[in-house]
Amino acid sequence: MIISIVGKPNVGKSSLFNLLVGKNKSIISQTPGTTRDYLADYLTIKDKSAMLIDTGGLNDEDYALSKQINLQTQEAIESSDIVILVFDAKEPLSDFDISLFKMIVKLKKTYIVVVNKVDEKSDEFFYEFMRFKDAVFISTKHKTNIDKLKERLYVLINKSIKIDDSGTKLAFVGRTNVGKSSLFNACLKKERSIVNQRAGTTLDSVDSFIRYNNRTYKIVDTAGLRLKLKKDSLDKLASYLALFSIERCDIALLIIDASEGVKTQDLRIASLLEQKHKGIIVVLNKWDLIEKDHDKVFKELQNRLSFIKFAPFLRVSAKESKNIDKIFKNIQIVENYYNTRIPTHDLNEALKFLSKTHTPININSKPIKIKYINQVETKPPTFVIFTNTEKVPKNFEHYIKNQLYSMFKFTGCPLKLIFKKD
Repeated sequence: MIISIVGKPNVGKSSLFNLLVGKNKSIISQTPGTTRDYLADYLTIKDKSAMLIDTGGLNDEDYALSKQINLQTQEAIESSDIVILVFDAKEPLSDFDISLFKMIVKLKKTYIVVVNKVDEKSDEFFYEFMRFKDAVFISTKHKTNIDKLKERLYVLINKSIKIDDSGTKLAFVGRTNVGKSSLFNACLKKERSIVNQRAGTTLDSVDSFIRYNNRTYKIVDTAGLRLKLKKDSLDKLASYLALFSIERCDIALLIIDASEGVKTQDLRIASLLEQKHKGIIVVLNKWDLIEKDHDKVFKELQNRLSFIKFAPFLRVSAKESKNIDKIFKNIQIVENYYNTRIPTHDLNEALKFLSKTHTPININSKPIKIKYINQVETKPPTFVIFTNTEKVPKNFEHYIKNQLYSMFKFTGCPLKLIFKKD
């Protein structure tokens, strides 16, 4: 079951969304039209559940962008089972408000009219909204009547959907304007996220689901990730949301603009993904703009990201929909390795082979000896390694990782090593 929240900009849709799902996920600002795209999350009330969609504000301003938002909001309404129409009690009803209400009625949607920013009944326009039968008067600021709204929703949700957050979660990450949204749309074969030439058009993080080869993936389309945050508060909020998306994902598609090369920001993001032990697939987007020396350019890009050489590197064009199928084939490869558990016997047999064929690394003039190794976790693959010393140098850790990659592959998976003295 799908429930959508619709209304003009700045009526409190995002605040209401956050209160209902219990997460500070939608960007809240006094700037009209801040929630440009729509995003979704699970809403749970008692024993019933539904998917809640926070739509982009319907707005006549900035027409080039708002026209798309209008289309997406209408699409959200049409695909919804229940529509929450939000009005602002501080403003009089406009022709636009009435038109929106009539559109919902015409589509024969089950709806709840919510009048927000009701602080007291003496508000100038309060009684204008009494014409709507069974309207719920709330204040997201003071959290007034939110429980009453939930009770109404509970009655209307006839069919529960099972909340399943156990599937593999994917995130599209990368610096601004490298084509994350275009690539996301190419994967879904639908204009789900608003794509605009302005840097930073996709503001919220957007969750969607897709099936490929009988597997369901939850895809998080992140806003442009800026690790060096600008002063503007919206840039900061969007960056935090992207960081949260990385925290939530299992596998990240690191989108690089192949025509611009690997920038410092790309390196920072790749480093963050490795530190967080997320599965990584490097997607070299805009490959259609590379006119010559393809192999040379490809090797240069790989060399710049040599510290994640375990990741697959894919040449892709979202614009021309080229090699999109390779993305999902590699997602399944990385997913399989991300969930792989190597038997302890096999690990220790490999250890014996290493001991015989490789010169040991010394610490304080003494050779480091590996006595035992065991994989204790998957997602990410995590190994406990017992040695004859309390701490090991970084070069030894890299050495062990390289040997594990060589013997067991673990394509796209940063390995987590825990060293203990035996």
